[in-house]
Amino acid sequence: LIVDVQKTSRGPQILASRSHKDLLKRLFELEVPEISNGTVVIRSVAREAGIRSKVAVEARQEGIDAVGSCVGLRGVRIQSIVNELQGEKIDVVQWSNDPTVYIANALSPAQSNRVTIKNVASVDTAEVVVPDNQLSLAIGREGQNARLAARLTGWRIDLKSYSESMEQEDAAGDESVEKNIAAAVPEVTLSEEVRSEEH
Repeated sequence: LIVDVQKTSRGPQILASRSHKDLLKRLFELEVPEISNGTVVIRSVAREAGIRSKVAVEARQEGIDAVGSCVGLRGVRIQSIVNELQGEKIDVVQWSNDPTVYIANALSPAQSNRVTIKNVASVDTAEVVVPDNQLSLAIGREGQNARLAARLTGWRIDLKSYSESMEQEDAAGDESVEKNIAAAVPEVTLSEEVRSEEH
């Protein structure tokens, strides 16, 4: 991909790149007719060149499977792109206007139980609960899957296993029960205790 052309004292200098994420976009345009004609659009790309990429796609026309168009019959289209990038793994995910759906899709191939949008310390955060056996898959090797999903969606992602989430909910539930009991029992002063003993 030609990133830039600069004029120098020695003449024009061309800056070319194989690691830029736009290279991946151009390869999809070459291999996928639906992207080149505009019926499918690439909404976001996150790439760690030579290792793994995630591409979010959306269909502009009803009845078109955006992800299926990019993958191709028996994966022939995506395989051509993978071969061009010397075996770089590519996850094609469905873009969604709903951040909870989009974030769950972005963490593919891991499955999500629940995605909750929260504001933690003035930062928009997505808390994602995944089955216990899917946690390592959601995180990925050295955190790669979660990192790429966060870059793809633009959200900070907080991953938790189902059992960890249930433990935290139980602890929060116990704490709220204790507060409710304390609120229900009126405070007894020392003088009232002494009076009751005298009678």
